[in-house]
Amino acid sequence: MILSDIFLGDIPEPLTQQLCQITELLKCNTISHDPLDFHWQQADQHKKILLHFVDDPKQHIPNLSTELISEGKHLAFCSSLNSDTETLLIANGFHGGLSVSASIIEIIEALKNIDNNKLYFSHDAMSHYIQSRKRQPITQRQTELLSLTTKKEQQVLSLVCQGLSNEQIAAHLSISINTVKMHIQNIFKKTKVSSRGQLSYVFTQV
Repeated sequence: MILSDIFLGDIPEPLTQQLCQITELLKCNTISHDPLDFHWQQADQHKKILLHFVDDPKQHIPNLSTELISEGKHLAFCSSLNSDTETLLIANGFHGGLSVSASIIEIIEALKNIDNNKLYFSHDAMSHYIQSRKRQPITQRQTELLSLTTKKEQQVLSLVCQGLSNEQIAAHLSISINTVKMHIQNIFKKTKVSSRGQLSYVFTQV
């Protein structure tokens, strides 16, 4: 059973039908992309997963708003999925990546993992991403960027880098989700970083 609400982004029709059948099987609430923005914002008090169709990652991902990616969990269905694409997804705050030809079992496994606050990527992609972060020493830039943030923003930043969702951060710090969002947006503006994945990359050793 999956506790998260499942939101369907701009998914091709055949895949949409398959996903609806899967979410019905798993007894979770499915919400179509129309009107996605309204329902997505209304679901702030619930766990939620947005499913994306990514045809060209280099075009699709930059067009996603940081506010959207900072909320809930995100699973990408890619026309062509390889280690480089997965690494790009990880760095930009996604929680899982699948090929559009993924089997029902793979889709269910991905949804269950993400629902349980786990990432769903290949071992190769995870290893590449982790190793690339380990090669980054603590830099003057990290020190400078930290100096721009308040103590509360640094607390939020630390939890973001641990992979916590807005809902989990709010509960951990005993603040509202809107306050968490405000802190994250302030961090983005001050550090000129545009995604949670990039924040984690920059501050991994802070």
